[in-house]
Amino acid sequence: MTLSGESMRAIIMEGIGGPRVLKVTRIRVPAPAAGQVLVKVHAASVNKTDLHLRSGRLIIRKPMPHILGGDLAGEVVAAADDAKSWETGARVAACFAGLGREINGSYAEFCALPADELVGLPAEVDFQSAVAAGASFADAYLALVANGRLKKADLVVVRGAGGDIGASAVQIANARGAKVIAISAGEFAAPLQEIGAQVVLEDAGKDLVRQVKVATEERGASLVLHCNERLDLEESLAMLAPGGRLVIAGALRKPEARLNAMDLVQKNLSIVGSQGSIKTKDYETLLKNLAKGVYKPLISAILPLSKARVAHRKMEKEPGFGKIALVPDSILEAAKKPSNWIPIE
Repeated sequence: MTLSGESMRAIIMEGIGGPRVLKVTRIRVPAPAAGQVLVKVHAASVNKTDLHLRSGRLIIRKPMPHILGGDLAGEVVAAADDAKSWETGARVAACFAGLGREINGSYAEFCALPADELVGLPAEVDFQSAVAAGASFADAYLALVANGRLKKADLVVVRGAGGDIGASAVQIANARGAKVIAISAGEFAAPLQEIGAQVVLEDAGKDLVRQVKVATEERGASLVLHCNERLDLEESLAMLAPGGRLVIAGALRKPEARLNAMDLVQKNLSIVGSQGSIKTKDYETLLKNLAKGVYKPLISAILPLSKARVAHRKMEKEPGFGKIALVPDSILEAAKKPSNWIPIE
C-alpha cells in the first residue's frame, strides 16, 4: 500500500487548554522514518495522561501542533527500509511512554512509530479490547510488578481502584494470587468484585485505615498502590504492615504531600514512584493473558475519533468504569452494513 501524498483525518492540538483545543483536521499521512513502521490505527483509548498533557499538567516534549494518544491497535501498512521485521497486514499493538508525548500519538487514522515498540496482537483479541487494556494495564504492571515487587503472599490495597490503572491493578494482583482490597466509589463495588477484589471499601469517611486493618486481621497491607489523584500519604502509610511498600502511580492533582517520617523509620516502610514504559515482552505477555481470558477488557464507551473532544469532557466530568475507546470514523463507516444486507445461511 502506497500512501505517499495522501491525507488522513487526525485530532490535533495547537496549544494547551480545555477540550476545545482538540480539533478535527486533515493532514498528510506520515512517512515512516528510519527504524519506523506506519500503522493504520483501528482503535486508540483515552487515558488520564492525555487529559494532563492537554491541560498542561504534564509537558509535551515536542513542538505544537501535537497529536495525543498513548496506545493503539491496528495493522502495519508500510515500513522504512531498515524496519522490515513486520509484514504488511500484521495485527499489532503499541503502548510506550513516548507515544503521544515525545512523538505524535494515536488520535489519527495512521501513526508512524518505532518498529521495536510494536508487539503482535493475538488473533483472539480485537482491536478495541487491546486498547481497553493498553496503557492502563501497562502502567499497573509497571507499578505493581516492576516497581512494587508484587508477590503471591502480598495483601494489596488499591486506592483509586475504580480508575483505569486501579481496575487493571486489581486484575493483575488477583491473577498473581495476591489478596486484593479495593478502595473506590461505592458504585463500582460490584464490578470490582467481579474482576478479582476480595474486599471493596468505599472511599469515604475517616475510618479507612481501621477498615483495612480489620480486613487484614490487624496485620495491615504489605503493598499499597496509590493511583487516585488525592495524595494523602499519611493515610496510605498507616494502612501498611511493617516492611510494607507504598507505590504511587498516575498523574496527581497536587504534587505536594505530608507524611510522618517516623512511620517510615519505625515500620521500615518504603515509598516508590512509578512512571515509564514496561518492556515489550511484558506487554506481549499482558496481551496473551487477555487472549486467554486471564484479564478482562473494560470498555465504558466506544466513540468515533472525531468525538475526541466529547470523550475528554466525558472523562473529566463523569468517569465511568472502564476505558473510552476511540475508533477512526473511516473504520466505523466501513463496518456499517448496507440497508439491504441479507445474511447468507
